[in-house]
Amino acid sequence: MATDQHTQRRGRSTDSTDDGIPAADHAHVPALIAEEFTLRFAGLADVDAEAVPGNDERSPDAWCGDDGVTSLEQAIEVLPRASSGELWATNEFVETDGAVDITAIESVHGLDTDALEQTAGRSLDELAAQTDAEPIVPIEDHQDIIDRRRKALCALGYDVRFRWQIASDRYSIINPQEAYQPITTALQRRGETGAFGWLSYRDWGGLLKLFIVCPGLKQIVSPPEEAVDIDDENDIDALGGSRVREAEAPDSDSDGDLVVYGGFETGYDFRGTQTLWAKPILYFPDSETIVPDTGQRYTRRHYGQATNADHERANDRVPISEWWASIYDDVETRMVDVDETLRRARAITYDFEVLPFSAADCYRYWGIADTYAAVAADRATSLANPTSRPTVFNLQLSLLIALLEEYTGSWASNTYQEYLEVAGELLRTPAMMIQLAMQEHDRQVEDAAERILAEGQQTLSDALEDIVEIPGIDVDTEAALSDREAQRLHDQVQQQLDDI
Repeated sequence: MATDQHTQRRGRSTDSTDDGIPAADHAHVPALIAEEFTLRFAGLADVDAEAVPGNDERSPDAWCGDDGVTSLEQAIEVLPRASSGELWATNEFVETDGAVDITAIESVHGLDTDALEQTAGRSLDELAAQTDAEPIVPIEDHQDIIDRRRKALCALGYDVRFRWQIASDRYSIINPQEAYQPITTALQRRGETGAFGWLSYRDWGGLLKLFIVCPGLKQIVSPPEEAVDIDDENDIDALGGSRVREAEAPDSDSDGDLVVYGGFETGYDFRGTQTLWAKPILYFPDSETIVPDTGQRYTRRHYGQATNADHERANDRVPISEWWASIYDDVETRMVDVDETLRRARAITYDFEVLPFSAADCYRYWGIADTYAAVAADRATSLANPTSRPTVFNLQLSLLIALLEEYTGSWASNTYQEYLEVAGELLRTPAMMIQLAMQEHDRQVEDAAERILAEGQQTLSDALEDIVEIPGIDVDTEAALSDREAQRLHDQVQQQLDDI
């Protein structure tokens, strides 16, 4: 929320961004009051809202909920509008009328008042009579970082937090709204005016997760046209041999096709950090689930004046609006590899009739709590054909849907983020996740004869050729679960994203 760039004392945050984007007149009041909040948006601005893709397209009103359509610009307005507040310290030795409490001073442990009087040549009463001490003392070298809107709500009796840190007077305020509003400029220039998604925060905006899905990054992934026998590395590479059909391709009625959109997740945590971060995501519209993509994580420290483009260029730093644009461009480039990633995930099968543990145990070995592990396992096996042999794609999508339906905590929580990362690792490093589950199984069993991995194996490999000989793991072109099949089951569930 603040940086180390010296600014004028008590400077106030402006009501517009350095990219010329005006702040909205008013923010969503329920969001300002709530300690935890999730808010969906459709479109970058009010005029940009479009139908949100899914198994059945949803209107912007249906996507955003009962309060009407919210744009990304409006959603960002609920984040803290950081400004500088004055700091004061209470001096308990001075009464409200300015009188000094001599008795209290004499009782302070470690203060030799006799020596003090001797050194000063005056009694404590005489010293007190000559001072203009105040019960409230201003702190000149530090500032309070506050949101005045939430501070006003607190004055009206609302239990809201309006400050997150105390900063040196050398620190420059970084308004979270000014850091995120340039996203709209970057996406407008890429033609992504229909972007949609949601933000979720805790601590009245102190901890944020923002998910943005870009309709222009749509891909339709098809299964392999013919079977591939996995005998060596060349055959494994053939799993990614057919390319992705472009978004302009006609819709397919094949249950084997997967529709996926690219986007990115971004966030911050004011609890001791001053870093914005972002990373690619994949969004499966038919099941309304997201999973972290295989791309890199981007971070940006709040050095200098992060939202002042001229200042950043003068100091050889990329202006934040260009930073967001480069992230979008990288996500767009990465979508070329999505086909291979998903096809590999649909080609690896867990056979739980052969493996010495169940699907639910497998989720637990990956660190998923029992509640979600059981639900995800039931879903994965019910959708598999045969039921004992779910694919990696099935396992990761079933976990995402189980979290969507069962998770009652905040989407901005670290626990929820860790669960999403497990699903992401299933796509990114499927072979390593298989070995991780087996390693945890071997650690928990007492009988050495029940262990799976070779004795002495300590390292985990992400090479598929290292798992083809493991009993219970098949690498094939079978695609037992499609996104549409997942949606058929998901349609039976009444609780949706906005119920969480």
